[in-house]
Amino acid sequence: SVHPRICRLPYCPELRKQTVSSLRADDVNRMIQVPGTVIRTGQLKMLQLEREYECVKCRYRFSCCAELEQRHQMTLPSECTHAVGLKICGGNKFELIEGSERCHDYQEIRIQEQVHRLMVGSIPRSITVLLQDDLIDSCKAGDDITVVGMLRKRWRPLQRGMRPDAELAIDALHVRVNNEERGAARVSKEAVLEFEDFWSRHASIPLKGRDELIAMACPSLAGMYLVKLAMILTLIGGVSHVDANGMKLRGESHMLLVGDAGTGKSQILRHAAQLSPRSVLTTGIGATAAGLTSTAVRDAGGEWMLEAGALVLADGGICAIDEFDSIREHDRGAIHEAMEQQTLSVAKAGLVCKLRTKCSVFAACNPKAPVYDREHGVPVNTGLPSPLLSRFDIVLLLSDGTMRSDGEDTERDRDVADHILREALGDAPASSEAQRWAPEKLRAYLEYVKGTLKPSVSPVAQSVLVAYYSNQRQANTYSEGRTTIRLLESTVRLAQAHARLMYQAEVTLRDAIYVVLLMEASTHQAKVIPNLSALHSRFDDDPDATYPFLRDIVLSNLGLDVDGNPLAPSRGGRGGS
Repeated sequence: SVHPRICRLPYCPELRKQTVSSLRADDVNRMIQVPGTVIRTGQLKMLQLEREYECVKCRYRFSCCAELEQRHQMTLPSECTHAVGLKICGGNKFELIEGSERCHDYQEIRIQEQVHRLMVGSIPRSITVLLQDDLIDSCKAGDDITVVGMLRKRWRPLQRGMRPDAELAIDALHVRVNNEERGAARVSKEAVLEFEDFWSRHASIPLKGRDELIAMACPSLAGMYLVKLAMILTLIGGVSHVDANGMKLRGESHMLLVGDAGTGKSQILRHAAQLSPRSVLTTGIGATAAGLTSTAVRDAGGEWMLEAGALVLADGGICAIDEFDSIREHDRGAIHEAMEQQTLSVAKAGLVCKLRTKCSVFAACNPKAPVYDREHGVPVNTGLPSPLLSRFDIVLLLSDGTMRSDGEDTERDRDVADHILREALGDAPASSEAQRWAPEKLRAYLEYVKGTLKPSVSPVAQSVLVAYYSNQRQANTYSEGRTTIRLLESTVRLAQAHARLMYQAEVTLRDAIYVVLLMEASTHQAKVIPNLSALHSRFDDDPDATYPFLRDIVLSNLGLDVDGNPLAPSRGGRGGS
């Protein structure tokens, strides 16, 4: 059978609703279009819309239709109304005619308001959507969809002494999944021209242009150059691909912030959520495995349904988890598969399926002691197991030096105090380019480079990344939880993200050098670049002039020249220029 579908409605406020909360009683029995995120999907059912009955007394046949308003209940008449001669039949016994049922495939889903459309402090509203025939299984939990349908009201069968339980539902005529419309597809051609013009003006000073983009990311925090760079690279991510054996390697990166209190970890998570097209913010206190992954709930008819958790709802964006160390140990293991395989295998209440969790995880936690203990590694300070730590591409240590007595952070304290006072008094200096890009424009740029650029890794960049991985494996103080084969995969993803940020189609030596810089900032026992702190890092006034010195230091300590070849013994371990 053919089912005509109306996929789009005219641009009219009465027809196109922006959120579920904008639906009103006046919209009942009107065709509407509304976007939302699928949070619950029901099982496939067979719905009988029509049956024929025959009166036992007069043999009159009539049709009985299911009423949507009464949850598709069929109500037989109390007596036969067929006229026999001048009299009404009045029979009250009816027989079902075999083979007269008209059945349709039927499924109920529930959609919720999209997170990025919510105002601060508002509670997301949800509504039930009724799918029939070819619309069933057209979406799954976590999908962003746009529904076109008739808004109906329905209630349970009325009972004496019981209050009627009425609700709104959408009888869907069309469902469009918008997952593919995220990212670069939503960036206008005018914005793309502005991006290209930006890099054409910074062609001779590309690192200066990159630092201007990074400075736009989190203007409320002073300095913290490496932290902001790591946040941007994690948002962009690398290139996912499938190897010859059919194994899929993820492109999304994950970041963990470990630091003392008051170092801006929660601020970084919230700014990352603002720069992502889709984000879910949660906290580890009270979070359970079901809340992070999915849970099985019963619908009104007693059937089991799957309801999506935070990681599933963040599909295509980021999931920011504050107080990550507060998640209970047996709940923490539920996210291992979601972080590495980007899927969730669910087997609950007889429901066996696999959900997609293609998202980046941003996590923040405090050390178990009041101050980070530099004598021990991250697993001891945080209490997080090594299998979980190895899944994070970058783990940044934010150790506040003001709690030490060496007095090395006096200048940074002065810079932070001046920045806070300028923000409070409204005297922030106006920078040229960094102040002109609104957060929406920066978000569009990150979406565009992530969706369009697929940079390949050059041989010299491969040599640097492999040499750094080998250096970390051979170090006497290497961490078993961090120095695994996943470290090499993480450096490749971050190098591809840096190439995307620089608007390049290939990962060059420069991208690999800055990835090594980031990795060295994630440990307090750095070997390649000593005395490096992510919290105290500052923006360089002339990064393009400083880069050659940084390149020589990294290559010299890794034993490579500028072409990625091992240094000859006669050259004394010194890198090329």
